[in-house]
Amino acid sequence: MAGRITRRGVLRTSLQAAGVAMAAGALGRPVETLAAPAVAKDGRRPNVLFIPIDDMNDWNGWLGGYPGVKTPNLDRLSRLVTGFRRAYTPSPACQSARASILFSVEPFRSGVYTNKTGNWPDTMLRERPSIVRWFRDAGYRTIGTGKIFHGGWRGEGDGDSAANDPKAWTDFEYLADLRENGKETLDWGPSGKQTSETEDVARARWMVRNVLSKRHDKPFFAALGIRKPHMPWVVPQKWFDAYPIDRIRYPLGALDTENTSVGTNKDDRDLPAGGKEMVRQYVDDHRKIIAGKGWKSAIQAYLAAISLADEAVGVLLDGLLEGPNASDTIVCVWSDHGWQLGEKLAWRKFTLWERATHVPLLIGGEGLRSGPTDALISSLDIYPTLAKLATGEVPEGLDGVSFADKLRGKGGGEPRDHVLTTWALDVGEGRSGDKDKHFAVRTDTHRLIVYGDGGRELYDERSDPWEWDNLCHKPDKETAALADRLAAYIPRRAADAAPKPEAEAVD
Repeated sequence: MAGRITRRGVLRTSLQAAGVAMAAGALGRPVETLAAPAVAKDGRRPNVLFIPIDDMNDWNGWLGGYPGVKTPNLDRLSRLVTGFRRAYTPSPACQSARASILFSVEPFRSGVYTNKTGNWPDTMLRERPSIVRWFRDAGYRTIGTGKIFHGGWRGEGDGDSAANDPKAWTDFEYLADLRENGKETLDWGPSGKQTSETEDVARARWMVRNVLSKRHDKPFFAALGIRKPHMPWVVPQKWFDAYPIDRIRYPLGALDTENTSVGTNKDDRDLPAGGKEMVRQYVDDHRKIIAGKGWKSAIQAYLAAISLADEAVGVLLDGLLEGPNASDTIVCVWSDHGWQLGEKLAWRKFTLWERATHVPLLIGGEGLRSGPTDALISSLDIYPTLAKLATGEVPEGLDGVSFADKLRGKGGGEPRDHVLTTWALDVGEGRSGDKDKHFAVRTDTHRLIVYGDGGRELYDERSDPWEWDNLCHKPDKETAALADRLAAYIPRRAADAAPKPEAEAVD
């Protein structure tokens, strides 16, 4: 039987795993460290520590998205649990991604596509339990702080508090004194604060003090939403100092770093009309950044915000390992979507390329496998996976699939062979038509993007991980046939949702 997790044991396990990883890498085989099956004390169900992160792409050390990024705590966690190296969001926008993930329903079924379309209570999702409410109904104490749902998380009356699903929470801590005011624009600079005073780290310390350091009379589902690296990238100076500007590199996916024209930039010239429209959403950001503080300065700031978020994860991880709940808690860390930093001249999320859809996802606990996996997974799968791991049951009607057996080290095939991501451009006022809806299909080897007007992009991710060569630009018969096969995964009919009044498009 697996022993109780302790800090010393974790350190020893981490060092051993690192040694196994080096040896396995030399032998060219994947690393899988399986623990003995866990047995909950007195038959009690395991706790869940649920950690959403806002706007974090694959710029993690363990994912290798950017050289030199400093994420020691996420990297440490990736050795203790399963790190999914091929995890993808169902939507590249906060509201639609969180609605999809927390309810495990595809955007094209719920109608929640963007930050402008209606909140989930205005859609078919209102008849369904979110993952939080499902755990509460299953007998868990549900405790939350920070951004879990899209809105209403900073205080009563702050935006649409119904989006916080108040019926789901046993306790929700707004921590109003930590509210950080100011317009959420693409801006950055030192905050003048100490790390302990930042919203994310302070909330993490609250969670440790009030939940993770104590024993409870019933299992808990504790959720802490980490806000950074959401813009603005205003963080303590120490995190900027961690990335000297003279050592900053352009993103690995930026092919043409000089030309700011969508029509002639080397990475955009083979895009169809829909792809170029995707770039034009925020191409002015690129030009303003180039003319202002500079591209590398923005990269430095995003990296600084990532490292601050990683610090908050570290506070939670230390608090869990030092407390009485380490041996019976499942940890799940995820980001709602990725982020573009000038690749294809695109900034923010809101695209269907790898940078905006590839996300960090870590799940594990005592008795579950540890180490990296290349299994293809959608963030939709978080809900059924955690439900199955914690209670042995999966709610009906979810679009996600459970990875519980894989995490337990059981045999069988991979649960998924593709992942869908959905996006809608310029939904505007009223309902969007099918021509406004766009889809990406990601398999182990390829990404196909199909725009509402029929335009296509196809990338071979094995030879072209930065998606520089659109194979559908001048396709041969074999390429066209492959694109047609992948396009068969795209839904023929899609739902609509009423637009949210006075919605912010960039949150």
